[in-house]
Amino acid sequence: MKKDNHRYEKEWVDMPEFVMNPEIPLKTIKLSFKTEEDMLRFSELIGQDVKMSKENYWFPKLNRCAVSDKKYYTDES
Repeated sequence: MKKDNHRYEKEWVDMPEFVMNPEIPLKTIKLSFKTEEDMLRFSELIGQDVKMSKENYWFPKLNRCAVSDKKYYTDES
């Protein structure tokens, strides 16, 4: 069965244009810290709160806006 990736097109009539602009890093590196103090020092150097529970950081910090609280309204709404 062939998957139809354009099924939405018949439903997307008179809707606003949407273009996804993903952030693609130039270079990704893996860092290892011997001690928590080393990790905290690195956190200060990059100006971000490096946490044990988070694995990915952008430098400089990537400012992402929340979209979950956004809605689209028309004159007919």
